[in-house]
Amino acid sequence: MAQADNVRNVLVTGATGFIGRRLVEALLEKGFSVTCLVRGASDTCALQRRPVKLVVGSLDDPEPLRKATDAIHTVFHVAGAIKAANRGQYFQVNQYGTLKLLETLAETNPHLGRFVHVSSLAAAGPSVDGRGLSETEKPSPVSWYGESKLGSEREVLGYAKTFPVTILRPSAVYGPGDRETLLLFRMIKRGCLFTPGRLTRRFSLIHVDDLVAAIIGASERDTSSGEIFFLSRSEVYSWEDVGRAIAQALKKRYRHIRFPQWLAATAGLAGDVWARLVGRPATINSQKVRELLEPSWICDSSKARANLGFCPAIDLETGMEQTVRWYQNQGWL
Repeated sequence: MAQADNVRNVLVTGATGFIGRRLVEALLEKGFSVTCLVRGASDTCALQRRPVKLVVGSLDDPEPLRKATDAIHTVFHVAGAIKAANRGQYFQVNQYGTLKLLETLAETNPHLGRFVHVSSLAAAGPSVDGRGLSETEKPSPVSWYGESKLGSEREVLGYAKTFPVTILRPSAVYGPGDRETLLLFRMIKRGCLFTPGRLTRRFSLIHVDDLVAAIIGASERDTSSGEIFFLSRSEVYSWEDVGRAIAQALKKRYRHIRFPQWLAATAGLAGDVWARLVGRPATINSQKVRELLEPSWICDSSKARANLGFCPAIDLETGMEQTVRWYQNQGWL
């Protein structure tokens, strides 16, 4: 059971992932005592060099879960599957894994200080009419990933009376360490930006360090249990905006080439076939393409600004410059 003198003991799931790694570093800088639940197959070399407690296990492994959750004041649940070979795998990790963690916490640590759940804008679905979604609107996810993240939110809300819970829905996230958006940077470096269709797609963005600051801030605010918050910068971006910012950071010129939407859909189906054949998720699949082809992914973060003190500091140009330098230093770009 968590004790009053352990208020700075925190658990991070997904600590070897893009967001989780940055969160662990920020927590350590702030003086928190950090426990990380990590899968046996994960690369933990970087974490092993940091003063953290590692518990090896998965979200469906009872003993490691009990060990990881004992005497913890705050849980930052970042772990999740962003790609999977089939629908069941998304739900197994994102929804049922979250439920197992909550069940274990209720057993081992019912006096938990707060459970901060990092969900996604995908759980709410795309926006309509070019306006930002608010937290009061009915979710309408368009992909298996979004459906499974919405399922995870429902599990969290089911424990809102057991201990305080906060749900965060970040928009698309970019920054140092992200492999998912690396392809965009590599395209610009080669002089081209390929996007599907002629429609100008618009979306919200947030830099990973602004997101991490918001995640920690949410754990320190005494908000009502069960509150949901969107997190993004207030600006609305297009692929042209992103391309220009990357090109400026790389000091490169590029051509924006729009290809037919049916070609993207075909590539997604090919990814599905490949995933079924090899039993591993494909980076490009029909679910990702379905999200990509939506005209608008925009959210309104005014509630987070008012209630969490959310104030993102990193604009697009600064963030892309920082990300490019990090990629270059790591030899990724």
